[in-house]
Amino acid sequence: MKKISFTVDLEDPYDIYAVNGRYVDRTRHILNMCDALNRKATFFTVGRVAEAVPDLIAEIAKRGHEVAYHSHAHVSLTKETPENFARETAMDKKLIESITGKPLTGFRAPRFSLTPQSVWVLDVLNEQGFQYSSSIMPTKLSRFGFQNVPTYAFRWPNGLVEFPLPTAALYDDFRLGYLGGIYMYLLPTFVTRYFVRKAADNEVLWTYTHPYDFDPFEAVQSMSDTPTWAMLVLRLGRLCAERKLRDLLTEYGGAPLTDCLHSVAAD
Repeated sequence: MKKISFTVDLEDPYDIYAVNGRYVDRTRHILNMCDALNRKATFFTVGRVAEAVPDLIAEIAKRGHEVAYHSHAHVSLTKETPENFARETAMDKKLIESITGKPLTGFRAPRFSLTPQSVWVLDVLNEQGFQYSSSIMPTKLSRFGFQNVPTYAFRWPNGLVEFPLPTAALYDDFRLGYLGGIYMYLLPTFVTRYFVRKAADNEVLWTYTHPYDFDPFEAVQSMSDTPTWAMLVLRLGRLCAERKLRDLLTEYGGAPLTDCLHSVAAD
């Protein structure tokens, strides 16, 4: 039986990080949904959330979920410098661990921006005690696509585990990420289920979602590099996102990503 880990990228799309922002309310909504479904999730939080609402991070951990890291301020790695990233990560790691009382071991790059140009981040993460990354899109269908890498969980040369974005083959290296974002919104649920069933046994499957995916009444934050049609799909997609995720998690719900590390063999 295939399993899908439920992961959430915890950020404020408006980049305000108010203590009473909608992202806080929607995160608690997700926590309540997880309780109802009896599922545990991985929350990849940006450091600014931990600074603004440390009680929210504490609540996530107290309710039995994994807290992982999503950079300090959701800046793409391709726009970062190794020095600044290392400094902010060390600062945030110390803060988040002090809040949760647990090691911070997982990382997801903003916008899946771990690419051949930003692989320097792997050594920074390794040096700071991270155990895994969930940061690459093994496809040509993205400006941050990372081609010629495995589509299954693997280890980088320094030993860090990578859980690639689950993708379904269309042709050649054009692969579709079907468990989150615009593609999950567009695909009928039966197609998503088909891709899940066809996934290889050595793939670690996971969703990628955000608090705003569970907020059909909030206006979609406009992004300069996203076409108008895509913004419309994202807006409409929120009307069905929670229902689709509930169905998938009810049928295929799995453990947080850190619990999947054992499935990746050491070289």
